[in-house]
Amino acid sequence: MLTPKRFIPFRRIAIPVIGHTLPPNALNLARELGGEITLYPLSSSPHGERVHSPRQKRKELSKWQESIGPNVRIQVLPESAGWPSLRQYLESDLPDLLLLEIPYHFQGAFTLHEVLSSTPCNLALIRGPWPEHYGNVLLPLRGGPHAELSLRLALGLHDFRLTALHLVGPERSQIEGPFRGLARILPSFRDLTYKTAASDQPAQTILEESRQADLLIIGAAARPTPETSGLGSTAESLLNQATCSVVVVKSAQPVPELWSGPESERIGYKAISVLVDKWFAENTFHADEFANLHELVALKEKQNVTISLALPALNEEETVGQVISCVKSALMEQVPLLDEIVLMDSNSTDRTREIAAELGIPVYIHQEVLPKYGARRGKGEALWKSLYVTKGDIIVWIDTDIVNIHPRFVYGILGPLLHFPQIQFVKGFYRRPIREGEKIQATGGGRVTELTARPLINMFYPELSGVIQPLSGEYGGRRRALERLPFFSGYGVETGLLIDVFEHFGLSSIAQVDLQERIHHNQPLEALSRMSFLILQAFIRKLEQRYHFPILEEVNKSMKFIRYEEGRYSLLVQEVVEQERPPMIEIPEYLEKHPHAGS
Repeated sequence: MLTPKRFIPFRRIAIPVIGHTLPPNALNLARELGGEITLYPLSSSPHGERVHSPRQKRKELSKWQESIGPNVRIQVLPESAGWPSLRQYLESDLPDLLLLEIPYHFQGAFTLHEVLSSTPCNLALIRGPWPEHYGNVLLPLRGGPHAELSLRLALGLHDFRLTALHLVGPERSQIEGPFRGLARILPSFRDLTYKTAASDQPAQTILEESRQADLLIIGAAARPTPETSGLGSTAESLLNQATCSVVVVKSAQPVPELWSGPESERIGYKAISVLVDKWFAENTFHADEFANLHELVALKEKQNVTISLALPALNEEETVGQVISCVKSALMEQVPLLDEIVLMDSNSTDRTREIAAELGIPVYIHQEVLPKYGARRGKGEALWKSLYVTKGDIIVWIDTDIVNIHPRFVYGILGPLLHFPQIQFVKGFYRRPIREGEKIQATGGGRVTELTARPLINMFYPELSGVIQPLSGEYGGRRRALERLPFFSGYGVETGLLIDVFEHFGLSSIAQVDLQERIHHNQPLEALSRMSFLILQAFIRKLEQRYHFPILEEVNKSMKFIRYEEGRYSLLVQEVVEQERPPMIEIPEYLEKHPHAGS
């Protein structure tokens, strides 16, 4: 079984060492976070006496290296080094996080005040014994400047159950705009609970909630007062009063003069970025990870699932035969990974259907499937109707214009679905050289992705900003998920499915796989413009559904194409409308053919 990937929130972690004894709680936290650990041994004790001879020092360092493991390095400081000397090394090394343990690090070597006033990197203070694995972690989200850092640290704790508690003022009944994304995305992560609480006494509310926790992670105050240690009154009282272990974090980023308005709202978006980083690290794969086809077949048989491959096509006689032959030979004849392959043709006028039939593949013309509901133009219509004609519990779609076809375009998509039951939908991504006649350009594909789709995703759905190629034609999912989703009939189908899977099943249900390289024919600029227009409509439709506010009814759906012929410009007006099909599970004929639908 493939080992789940890990999110490493901090690549380099610094821990000072006082005297002969290592700080156990700081080390346990560093190990849990998974980054490279750098130890900074301070050669003098708090009282100034020498604690190491050179020989003793070498022996001690060797012992530490052996006990901690290979993921550690040791930076030897000069004798009698204190905080000023250590700070200089930290400024030079620039670790991602400095871990200090209370009271271990604050018994004479340096003071909390000097550390808080001049730490050159992110800081985490640990008080109390490190809890056992699978303990309960409480993460209050208060919107301060250190909330992003506390969230990043909490999400790096892989062996714990995390509760994110979003605190709002008592007069506010709804979550602020920037934090709504967190409310949508956090619950989709495993072993994580998200809840809100309105309170005008945040310290007391957190203290009460922490009684059920083994570890509390909090951020320092934005503007600590002179009367506090530099952590702020809330963090300081929790550090002293909480019965569980406590980690207080302080970001190295400077706090703006006015921590309100747009500056305070930024934390919601920055926190979403942390969640996307976690998703990207844990849910991005490479096709080579799934190249053991016998292992995939064994997983398929153990789970008792069937797999269908549907091939949408329109006038692809040059490539469709090669695509079918390659995939059928490798994944049906050599190993029984696929149970069926079908061609969903969009009424081709060349030999596309004949070639598929000659290769023994069932052929459907999508305009003739479910005729009661009419026939629309577009790839999305073919994909929607392929749910009706196929039988598999898992359905994969790949385009039929792939010049460099390889079985990885299919088994790469199937790998995450067979290895990880929580994943419902997998997108492929790849480098996209384009073919111009007999020449292949190394780059240039994916123009609509980069100029239309990804900017819109980053603006309206930042939770999905880690999806490398949202418009790729190679993807698949579980029938029980796909049959519950509407399908756009045209080029908006990829956009709509990605957003709907996220809205219905959460970010953790989506994975992406590197399929290496895909060579295809380039489309003319006018076709790309039409595609962008339809994708923009799909985005607006999804925003309408999210916010329950009509927009498209007031928007023009005709498009003027610019033509230049014989030295003159002219306009060609076409109606370009993206329509949506209902979830297939709502179609009576589908329920009759698939009696277990919805189960």
